[in-house]
Amino acid sequence: MIEHIAQLLVHFADTLGYVGVYFYMLLVGTFIPVPSEILLIPSGYLASIGQKSFALLLFSGALGSLSGALINYHLAKYLVRKLRHKPIIQKTTQFFARHGKISVFLAPLTPGLGQYVSIPAGIAHMPLRHFIPLTFSANLIWVGFMLLIGYLFGDGAKAHSVSVWMSLMLLGFVIVAASVYVWREIRQAQ
Repeated sequence: MIEHIAQLLVHFADTLGYVGVYFYMLLVGTFIPVPSEILLIPSGYLASIGQKSFALLLFSGALGSLSGALINYHLAKYLVRKLRHKPIIQKTTQFFARHGKISVFLAPLTPGLGQYVSIPAGIAHMPLRHFIPLTFSANLIWVGFMLLIGYLFGDGAKAHSVSVWMSLMLLGFVIVAASVYVWREIRQAQ
């Protein structure tokens, strides 16, 4: 039974292709509760056996998530115009003035929270120059992590050694992204 479900998911991921990954992850990035794991883990497996490109899956998944987050962001920004003086809107705006950047970066790395942080970001009118790179970077990490889990199910020692190197690169990206964020925050505080 479990093997049959796994085969169905792998077939689903194979059928969708890169454009399908983009649109599926666009749905994941919106407020529609669609689990990314259903597609990304089997896609990572397909990359490990050479049927898909890991880099293209990573890029199309992260870009799709960002696109969905931008839909939420603009929808919230549009809908809040008439409610601007409500206390909850003012509290959200104040919170995002202090903690918006770190919230936008960390929420997509938290299962179940990632797709919803774009709504308060839109309510608070967070500048897109911060929202886009932080959201894309966080989604790149999440999509990469999910693909790596699937990659580990690939055949042979090659899949496992490559996944170790990819894990190190992903960890390096997290460290660089966090360092750039901290450096920019310190610089702006001066």
